[in-house]
Amino acid sequence: MAQFDEVQVNRKSFLELTPTDVYAIAALRTDVFYLEQKCSEPEMDWRDLEPNAEHYFIRDNDDTRRIIGYLRVIATVDESVKDYPLTIGRVVVSSQHRGRSLSSQLLQAALTAHQGKGFVLHAQTHAKGVYKKAGFREVGETFTEAGIEHITMVRDGD
Repeated sequence: MAQFDEVQVNRKSFLELTPTDVYAIAALRTDVFYLEQKCSEPEMDWRDLEPNAEHYFIRDNDDTRRIIGYLRVIATVDESVKDYPLTIGRVVVSSQHRGRSLSSQLLQAALTAHQGKGFVLHAQTHAKGVYKKAGFREVGETFTEAGIEHITMVRDGD
């Protein structure tokens, strides 16, 4: 059974992030996506800078400079899923802090902030259970993205 910790989920636009926040987010995403998962495609895509991009993150209680969980919400640009105006991506939790339901808490914060909106995401297939619990369903076939098997998942709006 996963341990559930009471944590504070922060939500900021790119311009609201401090330089330390930006560094900590980049460090976490690099550690997990490149060093751990060996992603084969560039991770930084400039979408973090979009005016409506939202960055959700959880700080390490022992070292508040560090960010231990993160996701972003951006506008959907893929016409094939245009009924889902928001895209969740870059969901990441540091390896030392997994099993604490941090990704679920990040997801819940984003979904709550945008109640009634439809969402789409590309889930790594090993993690699709987390998204199913949050009300997402699979659409289409699995595909490889950045060298990792993914599945498109959607959550209907009201």
